[in-house]
Amino acid sequence: MATAKGGGSRLFGGLSLKDVAAQVRDRGEGSPLERSPVQPTLAAAEMALSGRSMPAMEREVVLAIDPKRCRPWRFHNRTDAWYTRERCQDLIDSIAKDGQLEPALARRLDGEKDYDFELIFGMRRRFACEATGQKLKVRIVDSDDVRAAVLMHIENADRQDITPMERAISFHTQVEAKVFPTQAALAEALGVSKGQVAKMIKAAGLLKVPAIGALFTDRSAVPVEQAYKLASVMERPGAKEVVIKAAQNLGQRGGAARAPAAVLNQLAASLERRTTHEVLRREYNVGTAGRVQLMRNPKGKVTLTFRTGLKASDREAVLAAMEKILTDLG
Repeated sequence: MATAKGGGSRLFGGLSLKDVAAQVRDRGEGSPLERSPVQPTLAAAEMALSGRSMPAMEREVVLAIDPKRCRPWRFHNRTDAWYTRERCQDLIDSIAKDGQLEPALARRLDGEKDYDFELIFGMRRRFACEATGQKLKVRIVDSDDVRAAVLMHIENADRQDITPMERAISFHTQVEAKVFPTQAALAEALGVSKGQVAKMIKAAGLLKVPAIGALFTDRSAVPVEQAYKLASVMERPGAKEVVIKAAQNLGQRGGAARAPAAVLNQLAASLERRTTHEVLRREYNVGTAGRVQLMRNPKGKVTLTFRTGLKASDREAVLAAMEKILTDLG
C-alpha cells in the first residue's frame, strides 16, 4: 500500500487506518472511499486536516433499536460460530454492568419484512444486547458495499478474536461478488499486501469445495497457511480428485469431529500415498521387430526406451504399443 511520510497512507490523506477509524467515529459518517475502490479518500479526515468543521446535518446519527430487527451484512467477517452465549459471555457481562460503550455500524434496509437494518460490524454486540434485553446502539451510515468493506476492515483490523480464516473468507466473498473488481483493488483499499490477499483468498477457496468444507463445523478455526498449501498442491494434475475422494471418505468416518489442522494433514497425506508408485520394469513389442522398455520409479516417473530407434513407418506399431502400456499403467 502506498504510504506517505510518517507511515500514513496516501489513500487516506496521509493518515493510518487507525487514524481513519478515529476520524470516522469522532467526526461523523464520512466515507473512506469517495472516488473508487483503488483511490479512496476520507471526507472526515480531509476536514480535520484543513480545519473545516462538519455541517450538523452530516454528523453521525446514533439510534437505539431492537437488536432482533438487525441482520448481518452479507460480507460480515464473523462466522456464525461466534454467536453463542459462551463465546459472547465477556461482552454480555460488560453490557449488563456498564451498558453498550461503542455503537455498532449499520445501513438501513428497505422492503424487508423481518429486518430494518443490516450491521456492517457489531454482531457480537447485537447478540449481547439481545441476551441482556437491551436496545442495540447503532450508528447509521449511507454506504455502498465498497465503503462498508473498508469501514469494517478499519474496525476489525486490530481485533485478535477475529481469526485469519474469517478475514480470508470475507476477502474471498467480496472478490467473488465483485464488491472489488480485483484482488489487487481489495488489497489497495484495505491496506493489505497483494500477496497476502492472494494467499488468503486461495485458502478460503478450499472451503468452497463441498466435500472439504463439510469437514469443518467451525470454519473460522481452519489454519490459513495450511489450507493455502493444500489448495496449491491441489492445482497439480489429478490431485484435486484424490483430495476430494479422501474428504468424502473422511466425512463418512466422522472427520468433522476432528481438529481442523488434523483434517488438513490427513487430506494432504492422501496425496502423499498417491505419489508412491510400484516400481515397474517391462518390455513391449513394437510391431514384429522392435522393442520398447518401460521403467517407472517410486515417484511415478515413466521412461520409455526404444532400443532400435524409431522410423516414420513405425507409427502404427508405436501407437499400438502405447495403448497397451497405458492400459497396464492404469
